[in-house]
Amino acid sequence: MTRPRGSTGRRVLAAASGLALVSALMATQAAAQPRLPTTPDRPASPPRLAQPQRPAVPVRPPASGAVTPGERFYMRGLSTAGTAVSATVQGDVHVKSTEMPCVNCHRRSAMGGAEGPLVVPSIVGAVLFEPLTKGAPQVGAPRTTGAGTRPPYTDDDLLRALQDGVDPAGRALSPTMPRYAVTAADAKALGAYLKTVGAQPPPGVDEAIVHLATIVGPGVSAARRASMLDVLRTYVRAKNGGTRYETRRREKGPWDMKQEYQGYRDWVLDEWELRGAPKEWPAQLEELYRRQPVFAIVSGIADDDWSPIDAFCARHKVPAILPQTPLPPAVPSGDGFYSLYYSKGVTLEAQAIAHHLDAATPRPVVRQLSRCGGPGQAAAATLAAELKTAAPECVPPSTALTADAWRVLIGDAETVVLWLDSGDMVGLEALAGSEALAKVTELFVSSSLLGEGALRLPAQLSARATLAHPFVAPDEFDTHAARSLMWMKGSGLKVADRQVAVNALFAVILAADALSVPRVIGSREYFVETIEHMTGRSVQPTAYPSVSFGPTRRFASAGSYLLKMPAAPGEPYRKVEEWFVPR
Repeated sequence: MTRPRGSTGRRVLAAASGLALVSALMATQAAAQPRLPTTPDRPASPPRLAQPQRPAVPVRPPASGAVTPGERFYMRGLSTAGTAVSATVQGDVHVKSTEMPCVNCHRRSAMGGAEGPLVVPSIVGAVLFEPLTKGAPQVGAPRTTGAGTRPPYTDDDLLRALQDGVDPAGRALSPTMPRYAVTAADAKALGAYLKTVGAQPPPGVDEAIVHLATIVGPGVSAARRASMLDVLRTYVRAKNGGTRYETRRREKGPWDMKQEYQGYRDWVLDEWELRGAPKEWPAQLEELYRRQPVFAIVSGIADDDWSPIDAFCARHKVPAILPQTPLPPAVPSGDGFYSLYYSKGVTLEAQAIAHHLDAATPRPVVRQLSRCGGPGQAAAATLAAELKTAAPECVPPSTALTADAWRVLIGDAETVVLWLDSGDMVGLEALAGSEALAKVTELFVSSSLLGEGALRLPAQLSARATLAHPFVAPDEFDTHAARSLMWMKGSGLKVADRQVAVNALFAVILAADALSVPRVIGSREYFVETIEHMTGRSVQPTAYPSVSFGPTRRFASAGSYLLKMPAAPGEPYRKVEEWFVPR
């Protein structure tokens, strides 16, 4: 088979297999959804869409960016008149449609979900407007009557379901389903929207390949860059080696298992290298995406503000799965659905330091040092706001932080907070044992900016240093990340930054596991929702103590330690703040 040539960067092929984790959500949905029958006259190649059936009538989706009346009702609960309508839940609980829009339960993908014993069924057009039957044609005629079956919905049926909670078979829907005071026009608009959901394959997916990308920002050190890319390249290459077996199972396996393998594809991983200042990134991203659309962005690393990439992903509805950045956007673009982050990075560190300093009596006068225009300046502004002090001045990027410059900047300060990377610390380290730092009693440094450089501070600085650290404590990392470190060793990888490598491995395995779930390949939204569901259940470690997502939770780890640096090698880190989580 001819492979497509890469348009930018290096490409690596890999199989979109995974651990075949079919979540409890999928198990409950399967009972309420028709299975995709496999018959001898069905083509052996995988369907373009991972969904039970196509709508009976071809549907043309609205123009990109246009919000239809049906989508507005589904997402926000606004009628065709642009207003909220009254609704009743559980028979006597009165609410407004804007308080309980469809998306709250059926999710953005319209694939539904589960909450305890409550199962929310899929209502994509290919399910809703087709008959629901039980059984498979390979073992006899499917049953079309009785429990678990219904005729296909029509616009009138949908109106009745919305108003009275009755399905086309005359059965009552769950009392948790709101009964809306909608009009026939509202129901027709909603039905038209649902017919477009999943009606077309997402960009970046074809019959044999799913296109993915990872992003490398400018200025990322060679060691950190290689630590991420080596892991991604090795993993996806190994995955691609097994694709032929998954394809064989899909084509030649027993009829009842073929659907389980319909989502398998080779992976094509593009490495998008960005250049220049963040304000220059949008044009570069648009050009890269124009050349080759991708299904999702997996991992990624940048030392600058991630906001331009977040905005790009929201604009094109491209999932961004766990990039490594010290400064994710303070306010996500759109509603923030498509981007999933590990942590709030330096912003979270600033909040932890503020909490610690605010509790001191008397509260010390703080001197902050940061570079202008970078994540450090944003962190310094956050800390100043938390402490209700004036925003500190920053050091221009062109100013060299020599030992003489450090003497002036430190002055007679007693409490110093440094929002700097390891390259800027050289001049300070040269003064470690001098009188210039004699008055400094507290020195706070950022783990997100220093990286593993924080572990190499001179003893004279370590004795006074407190590390803002939203990760697993360094002396606990080997045990915590043993599973991933063993994989790297077995794969022959020698990574310079193990924290970056462990996080990259988690992101790519999570993406592979999600893509192995039936029907995920046909919906970016369902891909994101599946990752939400799988993250907290994964046995794979990250560099964080624990991680999880939810429908409105877009940062997997919410807290940070403050660690007292050991005065001598081999001594343990002391937790000054026992996992602080901002309110």
